[in-house]
Amino acid sequence: MYSYLRGIYKGHVSDTDEAIVVEVAGIGYEVFVPPIVAQEVSATAQPDDELQLYVSAQAGRDQPWPVLFGFLTPQQKAFWQLLTSVPRVGGRVAARAMVAPIENIAGAIQQANRAYLDGLPGVTLEGADKIIASLRKKVGPFVQPAAQLHEAPSRARRGEADEMRDDAVAVLIQMGLRRPEAQRGVDHLLASRDDITSVQDIITEYLRASPPGRSAPGRLGSV
Repeated sequence: MYSYLRGIYKGHVSDTDEAIVVEVAGIGYEVFVPPIVAQEVSATAQPDDELQLYVSAQAGRDQPWPVLFGFLTPQQKAFWQLLTSVPRVGGRVAARAMVAPIENIAGAIQQANRAYLDGLPGVTLEGADKIIASLRKKVGPFVQPAAQLHEAPSRARRGEADEMRDDAVAVLIQMGLRRPEAQRGVDHLLASRDDITSVQDIITEYLRASPPGRSAPGRLGSV
């Protein structure tokens, strides 16, 4: 139905970062984007900048009007479509789970890493098992860092610490925190603790350090 949108980036629909607006020929399209896309757009685009998204429309019994899902690369779009081929994994669940580079998620699926997949927003251990059973033999093309193929030659490869920070911030945003709050909390932990070596460590210590009485937000949809 749709292949891509090229238009003017008008900003995020709300503080949740789940949807952005792209204006094309005077029409504002609301596009649901994964966290990895929302982060990249927020970091590189200003309102009224030109933006191109590779899009896919999805409708269903409970969603008669098509929802547009947007991605920065064809590989991201193809990986999202692969995730939605798993029973009970809808478009929104698949998009929300994309809080880390697709090669990392694909590698976890290929290696049957249930714990990693269970840590993704909206994915339970049962859902992780379904994803592994359905996709373990299909994710090979995504395991290699396809995104690096599209980087400019002069662009330095990001370090593991930067990727860990961004992944942790994305998880906290999906749990209901605002981006500035999540970024401050993660930066403080990384600067003050030498024993933090994984995204799970960051999330655990952040929640442990949360003020008394503050409850952790629930997951937004799950499989």
